[in-house]
Amino acid sequence: MVVHTVARTHRLLPFAVSNNTIADAMFQHSKNCHEFKLIDTTNALLYSSHSIKELQQIPSWHQYNITQPYDQLEKLYQHAYPAQQELNMLLEAAALISQSQAFLPGIKSQKRAEKKIATELRGNVNKLTDIVRGSVVATNISDLVKTYNYLAQHSNIVKVKNRFDAPTVSGYRDIKVLVQLTNSGLIAEIQLHLEAIAEIKNGEEHDIYEAIQNIERISIIKRRALNDIEKMQIKRLQNKSQALYAKAWQTYTQPFNLAS
Repeated sequence: MVVHTVARTHRLLPFAVSNNTIADAMFQHSKNCHEFKLIDTTNALLYSSHSIKELQQIPSWHQYNITQPYDQLEKLYQHAYPAQQELNMLLEAAALISQSQAFLPGIKSQKRAEKKIATELRGNVNKLTDIVRGSVVATNISDLVKTYNYLAQHSNIVKVKNRFDAPTVSGYRDIKVLVQLTNSGLIAEIQLHLEAIAEIKNGEEHDIYEAIQNIERISIIKRRALNDIEKMQIKRLQNKSQALYAKAWQTYTQPFNLAS
């Protein structure tokens, strides 16, 4: 099934059609407010079943030169608050359809935004695409694919990075999606997680990441390269991280979990 949008043709993964009706979360924009409505309609997303192969086949891609509509941080923050509410409704609807859980941390703090702009974005405020953000955590692969399919149908996706197809060196996997919100026009970041992997990322892996950062920070402060002992320490920490993520991923690659 193919969904056409102004920006790009989104490829939806195949699903089995059902005659059952469910509450499909939709948005209706009015002049004075954003109304969130539940519309009873035939929707196959809830009744579909997807495999690990289908998850890995979600293509990574991005539009050229993705930027925010504002290049002043103060103005970007003025529009970020209503944009966050708009994103929250989208993610709550996606989570409802896929029987997953939405996590809505609110907009990025201005202190962290300023640091990122200065250290990573070369001073370009309009490159800050995660000021508005949120995530959805699914308990299984099938529900994660349903979440992605819902976003492909009900939002203007401008970037997809599928790390289930190409995981990081540590073995971490997720899908990062950038969408351009309909009402505010802002770019927002959405992360799609599997529960077991997300738990490691926010738990043991976070401690490992901090330990590696501390080791690297010392060499930066002293303006020298990492010595052999520090390299060995980092390697051991990376190996531990890889083992944790491999074990978590294995829980989803067992036959009984492929489409459960």
